[in-house]
Amino acid sequence: MTDSTTPSAPVEQQKTPTETKTEVKASAAKQGGRSGAALGAIAIALVIALGGGLYYHGHQQAASQQAIIQKLQSQIDALKTGQSQEEGRFATSLSQQSDLLKSAEQRMAEQSSLLKAQESHLQELQTKMTAIANSDTKIWRLSEADYLVKLAARKLWNEQDIPTAESLLKSADDSLAELRDPSLNEVRQAIIQDINDISAISQIDFDGIALKLNQLSDQIMNLPSASTDWDNTPMEKGSTEVSGELKDWRQNLEKSWHNFMSEFITIRTRNVPDNELTSPLLTPDQDTYLRENLRLKLLIAARAVSRHQGDIYKQSLESVSTWVRAYFDTEQPSTKAFLEQIDELSQQSISLDLPKELKSLELLDKVTQSRMRNMMLQAPTPAPSTTSNQEG
Repeated sequence: MTDSTTPSAPVEQQKTPTETKTEVKASAAKQGGRSGAALGAIAIALVIALGGGLYYHGHQQAASQQAIIQKLQSQIDALKTGQSQEEGRFATSLSQQSDLLKSAEQRMAEQSSLLKAQESHLQELQTKMTAIANSDTKIWRLSEADYLVKLAARKLWNEQDIPTAESLLKSADDSLAELRDPSLNEVRQAIIQDINDISAISQIDFDGIALKLNQLSDQIMNLPSASTDWDNTPMEKGSTEVSGELKDWRQNLEKSWHNFMSEFITIRTRNVPDNELTSPLLTPDQDTYLRENLRLKLLIAARAVSRHQGDIYKQSLESVSTWVRAYFDTEQPSTKAFLEQIDELSQQSISLDLPKELKSLELLDKVTQSRMRNMMLQAPTPAPSTTSNQEG
């Protein structure tokens, strides 16, 4: 394509500077017009391409958004369904909670009523406990006095311990005196009467009697035996010398025999008055057995004293007295003193005239039982159980 602005003839004409400048400008304007058209076409093409890309991109975006919208719509529908279900469950739960609340209110009303009843019962218990606390000391003192009187009866009849029984009765009276209760005057009067009855019993020194018997038992081994009262000279006082004559061989043999036997057996005479019976002689073993039997009899008598067995006591001392007079030297001072003490102890009574009963024993027991029974009737009763109400 031929440019219309290009000169058709090669002949060049001489132009002025002004014309030359004008032509240069015109040529530049033509070239600028061509470049602008090209750029405009390129710009249009770019706009078209860009618009197509934007349209395609917008179409893709619209499709993606439509998918998201559909997904969101399905989620919204699911949420609406779940919300409806939750609302149904919430309504059901609310109804149940309302029922439970009404039931709880009813229980609270019942518990409040029961609490008021328990408070009233507690006040009643406190009143009773106050009364019991005030009477607790009195009941304890009364029970202590009852125990002391029973213990005194045991000491009196089982152990026959008069001093201890009297002391226990005095302690019981002191316990009742601390109560300062005029209604117990009758019981105190009975205790005082029992103390006077026990004090009237003859007091015997049983321990002293037992000690004397034990001392006499130790003296048995020192008593002189009657079997030692003999003459130290032999019965035969003939000569025992052997002669030197052969014809006296028979006499010499007899004398030698008697000399030999005299080393083993010696016959002596006893100095016994004609008006007394001769007691049999005792061997050393028999003498030992006799003394041990005498010691045993005295120990039996001492034991009978603590048990107040009068018959055994007297029989034992009579046996001791008989044996000592039969087998021991009664002329010796030690034997005489021994027998005098035995005879004196034989006259001593070891029995006790104890009262058959204590008047205060039964009377105080009845009063104690009556007071304890009244206290049990005033004792607090257990509070009503609330288990069944709580389980309901």
